[in-house]
Amino acid sequence: MSRLRLYTDVQALSNFFANGYNTPLSEASQMKTSRRFLVIGGDSMGKRRIRCLQAHGVSARDIRLIDPRADRLAASQARYAVAGFADFATGWAWQPDVVVISTPTPQHMRFCLAAARAAKDFFCEIALSDSLAGAEELLALVGQHGLVAALGINNPSHTLLRQAKAWLQEESFGMPLTYQMAYGNYLPNWHPWEPYQDFYEETQIMGVIAQELGTLYTLLDTQVDALYAQSSNSGSLKIEGPDNLQILAQTTGGTAVTLQLDLLQDRQIYAYRIVSARGVIEIQLLPEARARRYLNASGQYDEAFVPKGYTFEQAYIDEFGDFLAMLDSRQEWLHPLRDGVHILRCLDAVKASAASGQQIEIGG
Repeated sequence: MSRLRLYTDVQALSNFFANGYNTPLSEASQMKTSRRFLVIGGDSMGKRRIRCLQAHGVSARDIRLIDPRADRLAASQARYAVAGFADFATGWAWQPDVVVISTPTPQHMRFCLAAARAAKDFFCEIALSDSLAGAEELLALVGQHGLVAALGINNPSHTLLRQAKAWLQEESFGMPLTYQMAYGNYLPNWHPWEPYQDFYEETQIMGVIAQELGTLYTLLDTQVDALYAQSSNSGSLKIEGPDNLQILAQTTGGTAVTLQLDLLQDRQIYAYRIVSARGVIEIQLLPEARARRYLNASGQYDEAFVPKGYTFEQAYIDEFGDFLAMLDSRQEWLHPLRDGVHILRCLDAVKASAASGQQIEIGG
């Protein structure tokens, strides 16, 4: 059995959180930039994106936050020295170069279109929207202006999933036949500082599905072409929509996919299992982070672990480093925007299948 210790600059990460926004992760990670970044949405994801920018050396003077809540603007100023605006018009008048969209999902498309119409690069949390409205216009504008249009799908930037991607690309593993993902996270633990009824809406579990479809597309370089979904609400939580959901799908490459999600498990679980005729890859992100590959030919396991102190935050930081680099190189984002639109079609299919009990074919 071989063991791999995957590298990350954990000491620098620890320094960043200990000392605040003045401490970049490392000299190599600092981006030389005079760009202005406008972050729209100051809840947990907006705060995280500010940390990502500052982790890569972007000065607080080059970041502004838009949020209608005075307490979030005050927290941004106190924690990160980032000033803010209460409305979009005032923030837009600041003349940003790049827009970071971390609002609730129903507002994503509005701000993506505003950025694209103004020929500004943008980064948007997944899912791209809660409907397909505006998607074709957005694709056309991004192509017309040659924009870097990034959807935030952080899981593929996790060090264990990077290792899994490398294993999948080796000829020795062969074509994936089955792909399984299990996610369980008790909803009140998402934002322990506030009642879940104050922040949760059904688009958020759909956002988790979108994240997992994006991870699937990245790991296997494929798309879903048909799916069946079933969902239910156990009544344990005071929410609209399902608290547990299962998706069975088929990819264009022929891989059978199972995605299992719930908002009920207090002991969080996050795991993947990918099987080919030549072996199996297992990745566990929570509760304990590890990955391993078994190859039939060798009869042995290869194992990978994260360094001590590694957290999910590092995956977000690494992902944003890729985004900043692509602003300079002008390369297409790692996850094509058209994939994000295809995922919206899948989300519509999930709802339709759960309601009808029928398999749904995904249109192009």
